[in-house]
Amino acid sequence: MERGYVLGISCGYHDAAASLIKDGKVLGACEEERFTGIKHDSSFPINTINWLIEEFDVKSNELEAICFYENPELKLDRIKASTKKGGWKYFFSRLKIISSNKKAYKNTILQLEGLRGSNTKLVYCDHHLSHLAYSYYTSPFESSALLSVDGVGEWETTSLAKASSGIEKIGSVKFPHSLGMLYSTFTAFLGFKPNEGEYKVMGLAPYGDPSKYLKKFQELYTTTKDGGFELNMDYFTYEYSTNSMFNEKLSQLFELPNRLPEDKLEQTHKDIAASLQQIYEFLFFRLLASLYKHTRSENLCLSGGCAYNGTANGKILKRTKFKNLYIPPAPSDAGSAIGCALHYEYSTPRDRVDNSNPFLGPSFTTDDILAALEIYKKDVWFEKKLHEQITKIVAGEIVDGNVIGWVEGRMEFGARALGNRSILANPRDGQMKSRLNRVIKKREGFRPFAPMVKEEESSIYFDYNDTVPYMNQVVKVRNEHKDNLPAITHVDDSARIQTVNRKQHRRMYQLLERLQLINEYPLVINTSFNLKDQTMVLTPLDAIKTFLNCEMDTLVINNYVVKKKII
Repeated sequence: MERGYVLGISCGYHDAAASLIKDGKVLGACEEERFTGIKHDSSFPINTINWLIEEFDVKSNELEAICFYENPELKLDRIKASTKKGGWKYFFSRLKIISSNKKAYKNTILQLEGLRGSNTKLVYCDHHLSHLAYSYYTSPFESSALLSVDGVGEWETTSLAKASSGIEKIGSVKFPHSLGMLYSTFTAFLGFKPNEGEYKVMGLAPYGDPSKYLKKFQELYTTTKDGGFELNMDYFTYEYSTNSMFNEKLSQLFELPNRLPEDKLEQTHKDIAASLQQIYEFLFFRLLASLYKHTRSENLCLSGGCAYNGTANGKILKRTKFKNLYIPPAPSDAGSAIGCALHYEYSTPRDRVDNSNPFLGPSFTTDDILAALEIYKKDVWFEKKLHEQITKIVAGEIVDGNVIGWVEGRMEFGARALGNRSILANPRDGQMKSRLNRVIKKREGFRPFAPMVKEEESSIYFDYNDTVPYMNQVVKVRNEHKDNLPAITHVDDSARIQTVNRKQHRRMYQLLERLQLINEYPLVINTSFNLKDQTMVLTPLDAIKTFLNCEMDTLVINNYVVKKKII
């Protein structure tokens, strides 16, 4: 019997996304924010779904199943139970939270039902099982230990599992005890937006002294014999409040008020970030030790929103007994749109399919490029070049200090630009980090930039021997090279690397080869093609608009080199 298409959907909290799968192969996937321009858009991903159905010409009678990334009924049970802990002071707030969640899930279910064909199944997956399935079924491993660390799903915040032919959970941490919520609480305490600003806190941590607030952080948790932990909920309000994550006791413990977004970043804030990262790693590595003890597997698949903590990730192979690590390109809720669908696909035994390709989003045609250039013909001029010419031109401009916007092929899935929607620059330029943050990305000056490097030569420049194709691990720059790579070397001599081979990205690999010839290093700064508070560019039109709205020097769209007209 021929299997039909499977549609996977995640939405309602943050990073809404949808995927389409056939015979175990992920045909397409994209975050809804790429269509709407709303960062971390949580809304029902109708634009993504419409694109998938149109792009792959899916008829309703060909849709075998629609999979949702979590169980709404169980999640509502948890919300009802946890909001009781707010007591009478939060009585009316509790009613409002429950009512709004009921309404939201009812609307989501109605939208899911509206997509069904006459024979389409509607399947609700467990939240953490969606995370685990995404990491395992897109990994190269036949058997593996699995860890999902998140804010919260239905009741679980962390899930430990093992997999061979299927996935078996072997342990968990339950709400309200959550590494993700701990990190998000201090993201808010430090004046950044939870579920968005955690990477800023991680970037800030190397500027601080982790010992200064370590004892105060130790008041916030206790460890358990099974390798888990429990948080001291006297300091937190996220169980029963949607307006705040902590109470005044947290400020009293740390002897300073929480930072407001417009406040200056002081050394104390950097020290708190440093201590937070150290405590996160302490609890995280206890979980990994427990997981290895139960599985004895040399392979580890990591997922959940906390799998974006590249600083911790980069230490796993050195600090644990795991020898092989896989982290997918979109480990947070967006990736669960793929995970829930793959879990359904592999719920009946079948041969595994290679799903390592991260370029799963929309592409564009030459006509799309020319139409966009026509719209902006008063502002830009362009030339079409041969592929070989493009590589030489861009490498030369990078060495000369120019900043390049690079757009080609299908959109990457996940938070990191991996070479199809990227901004490229010279990692050897000592002023480049400041310039990119100030006038291109228009963001905080402490934020580091990531290098793309040839896979087979990565260990020459970085103290790390594994591949990192999805830019999700922070590792040390080797001492003999850090002075020559000032734009990508963070204050603690680290860098979040992306390794590239010829098969993964032919044009980027050839650009790195060219840079090695003329710049001595097969490296380039690679950051996402967007400005502060904007989403990554999707179309040629988006790319040209962004190009004109910042001090980028050159734009490359496929084989078209675009420059601004001097007025």
